[in-house]
Amino acid sequence: MNVVGHIRVSTQGQARDGYSLKFQEDEIKAYCEEEGFNLIHIFRDEGISGAKLNEEALEIDRVGLQEMLAHLSSIQIDYVVVLNTSRLWRSDIVRC
Repeated sequence: MNVVGHIRVSTQGQARDGYSLKFQEDEIKAYCEEEGFNLIHIFRDEGISGAKLNEEALEIDRVGLQEMLAHLSSIQIDYVVVLNTSRLWRSDIVRC
């Protein structure tokens, strides 16, 4: 099963204190190894809020997430793996 990961920290403090990109990456890699998933790539957004978007244009100002979405349309990926959904979004509009 082909999967990609996504990691994000919303503040520099969060990046340093516990929920770091490295911690998220290590957890995703370990999970994929346990499950036998083929982890293709891990996309990242550093110091960017999950709620950062242009609601009128329905645009998300997050390069890592945009790259992941473009990647998903170009090759067969079965799942996106995240530590928890708060790493992907904060606003319901982003989930639509």
